[in-house]
Amino acid sequence: MMAISCAIIDDEPIARDIIAAFIGQDERLVLNGNYKNAKEAIQALSMQPVELIFLDINMPGLSGFQLLKSMTNPPSVVFTTAYREYAMEGFEANAIDYLLKPIAFERFLLAVDKTWKFLRPVVPETRNTASQNEKDDFFFVKADGGLVKIFFTDILFIEALKEYVRIVLKDSAVITYHTLSGLLEKLPATKFYRIHRSYIVYIPAINAIEGFIVKIGKQELPISRNERDAFVALVAAGKTIFK
Repeated sequence: MMAISCAIIDDEPIARDIIAAFIGQDERLVLNGNYKNAKEAIQALSMQPVELIFLDINMPGLSGFQLLKSMTNPPSVVFTTAYREYAMEGFEANAIDYLLKPIAFERFLLAVDKTWKFLRPVVPETRNTASQNEKDDFFFVKADGGLVKIFFTDILFIEALKEYVRIVLKDSAVITYHTLSGLLEKLPATKFYRIHRSYIVYIPAINAIEGFIVKIGKQELPISRNERDAFVALVAAGKTIFK
């Protein structure tokens, strides 16, 4: 993934040198500017914007806070200062982090970790990555000393049993060593939904939804409060007839 472009704005040469050295040791960052005051930084950043600035607060002329207020579209900021009393004001300015001088490298890395998570968020792997499963209509599980072939259309629901899961079929049930979340990743998202921490249902097998209960045949399964609205919207989308 692309490194974060950053700049240093600090009136203290030693502080700039230390932060620049820290940046040089972290491959997640690339230093595009090193400025001794706000006026110099404003002119340069208007020509070459960056994603992140390590910004001193107490500087002659414009302070770090005043600099941010003067910018139409300010980058993300990590404040650097020797004055602890600015901490609250720093966070009110929506800073990612606030580093007190002298800055330890370990503390600097924590700030970079926070910044990376903010600017380079990990996109959760969606269940669409198992696109082949959308085409297949069966899968195999280990059970009874061998492999058991299970067709999607035979499934009613799947129940978590600690380290095992119970796959309830139309005419039988299969217990296999697996996790519910691991199994869900291998199932087509258009056909299966995890309604509760302990249950995955096969959507075409649903007979009714009443409050926080799903009815499948004679079974009544609970729906998590956090999942109920999304689940009902998915199941009923385009399939509800109103009089």
